[in-house]
Amino acid sequence: MKINLLKNKRVIFAVSLVLSFVLWLVVSVFLRPIGETVVSGVGVNVNAQSGILGELGLSVIEGAENTVNVTISGQRSVIGGISAEDISISPSLSGVTGAGTYTLELRASNNSSKEFEIVNISPASIAVKFDKYVDKTVKVEYVINGEYNIPDEYIQEEVYTDPKYITITGPERDISAIEKAIVRAELTGNYEETVYAEGDIILVDEEGSEVQYSENEITLSAYTAKIVVPVHRTVALPITFEYTNIPEFFDTANLKYSVSPEEIVVEGEDSIIEKFSDIFVGYVDMAEITLGNPSVKFGVSLPEGLTVRDDVEEISIDFDLEDYVESQFNANQIRIINVPQNYSVTSNSSRVAVKFIGPKEVINEISAKDIVVQVDLSTREITQTGQYRIKAEVFLPGGENAWAVGDYSITVTVKEK
Repeated sequence: MKINLLKNKRVIFAVSLVLSFVLWLVVSVFLRPIGETVVSGVGVNVNAQSGILGELGLSVIEGAENTVNVTISGQRSVIGGISAEDISISPSLSGVTGAGTYTLELRASNNSSKEFEIVNISPASIAVKFDKYVDKTVKVEYVINGEYNIPDEYIQEEVYTDPKYITITGPERDISAIEKAIVRAELTGNYEETVYAEGDIILVDEEGSEVQYSENEITLSAYTAKIVVPVHRTVALPITFEYTNIPEFFDTANLKYSVSPEEIVVEGEDSIIEKFSDIFVGYVDMAEITLGNPSVKFGVSLPEGLTVRDDVEEISIDFDLEDYVESQFNANQIRIINVPQNYSVTSNSSRVAVKFIGPKEVINEISAKDIVVQVDLSTREITQTGQYRIKAEVFLPGGENAWAVGDYSITVTVKEK
């Protein structure tokens, strides 16, 4: 059986392989213990001497991602376990004096507690580009190609870009060549609403030529922009207002007035304009319309989304009081209403001097007994006895064409029943 095993080729091969390994182990450990090996992919730390770069105000633009192969020697039992993390590679920055591309000699050092020697670095030098990083803000301009039309009942406002400016960050030498940014769009057809056309931002130099750049070196605060073509509809809307402090029995339809201007031209998006049939400017206080002041002024305040097309800042409402007169009466009909339970209330005055305005023929027929001065106690909280000064309302029952002007109040005395 032993003779047969020795004649088996597979057995002979296996035995030979084992003997070879044992022989190599003996030679490596005992006869030749020192050897060499190559560690691949060792990163170059360009910023290892960042203090020098900081003094010069420089940053690495290109070359920071270099890797090299390092040949090391030492005990075979040691170097077999050396990795790229055990070695530091840094360039010599002694020749760097300013922005530019430099060929830097590399230096290697043992970055671990393991014992080995650096034999060789391949490549022995690398090219590194240095420059100052700066920010530059430039205007984004637009270029519209094609032909488009805005209908007559619409208006095109000034075209603009969004954003209007961008900030560019990158090497000083490259940034200095950039003059502005451009966004382009193609517009054709009819437009009845605001147009938003988005496009890529292109950097151009002073001569208008496109500046090619690497996004690894130059960054933009925005890489796309919108060209905005504001298209608004214009429409003339009438001015409207309402009254406050209208006396009871008074018919405001009898008042003659003029509004200047009667309408204003506004502009806005179709979706907003279609919501309005007029422009409401405010309230006219009847008590403030007098012979000496027959006009009421309102500023123009439009709903959000609408703007005044014409240069109108004020609306004037002028009342025609040419045939009106003003007269004072000593009214003695003082009524107190809504008296709280458990209290009695009396007026401290027997008559009140009031002024009325109206057509001459109406005022001439009015007498003091036709006027009512009314005090509504529900407008005040009565919780104890004493005197209270309360606003009074003056009106003319049955008089449709005259009204009291000014503010009136009555002092009343409240007692417990």
